[in-house]
Amino acid sequence: MTTLMNRERNGEGVLSRPFGDLWSFDPFRLFAGGAASYGVEINRTDTGYTVEIPVPGYKPNEIEVTLEDGLLTVKGRSEKRNFSRSFTVPEDVDEERIEAQVEHGMLTLVLALTPKAQPKRITVKSSS
Repeated sequence: MTTLMNRERNGEGVLSRPFGDLWSFDPFRLFAGGAASYGVEINRTDTGYTVEIPVPGYKPNEIEVTLEDGLLTVKGRSEKRNFSRSFTVPEDVDEERIEAQVEHGMLTLVLALTPKAQPKRITVKSSS
């Protein structure tokens, strides 16, 4: 798989989100499941991907990020609310170099690409 996919909306039809296509968010789903369901931004860069997820009011210790079998899951749990988002991670992402940071109510995930294999240069020696 070559693209990062947000799996939060799988299985939804047009009728289940009647205003989602008009305003790029659905006012009736703002807090479905106890968390905002809009605002996730995924960008491809030269070195990998950045994923930005709004997490207003959550402290870093209330957010859990896990990677299992190519599925990146972000969960937020506080006394009043919770949310969960899952993303399919492309095969070219280096699982050991995923970083997460919360700043000003925004969780930023940086998914670095695996270094491409460089051709090994072999030195040619003289026999004399």
